[in-house]
Amino acid sequence: MSLDARVEELRKRFREAIEYLKKGDSVQAAEKLYKVAENAIKILSEVNRIPEYEKARQEGTWWTKLLDKAAKRLRDIYGEELLDAWTTAYKFHQKGFHEEQLTIEEIEEEAYKIEDLLRIVEKEVKKPIHS
Repeated sequence: MSLDARVEELRKRFREAIEYLKKGDSVQAAEKLYKVAENAIKILSEVNRIPEYEKARQEGTWWTKLLDKAAKRLRDIYGEELLDAWTTAYKFHQKGFHEEQLTIEEIEEEAYKIEDLLRIVEKEVKKPIHS
């Protein structure tokens, strides 16, 4: 799948997350937002060819610790906001999806961080060298 198609898929998942929030389904909203962030980290890792991307490619899979390492490395490229978005997304995954402890309001308060991460990916993929 092309980078553009993968970014479009992220946009679609983000819109779905917002719809779940509007319907009052915090569990599904939390998981959709996490998936957007997870795939954003994967795309940015690929675009920047960081070591974590190469390791995931060799092993044929990503795992949480590798995603976490990738996010920390990508922070050095894109800033602290990226790592903050990843940390928030992981909280959504754990506390919002698995533990069902987050309210709609708590997710709404921080969903913008995932949207900001999506914007970073969109901007990066639009750069001529990645087209």
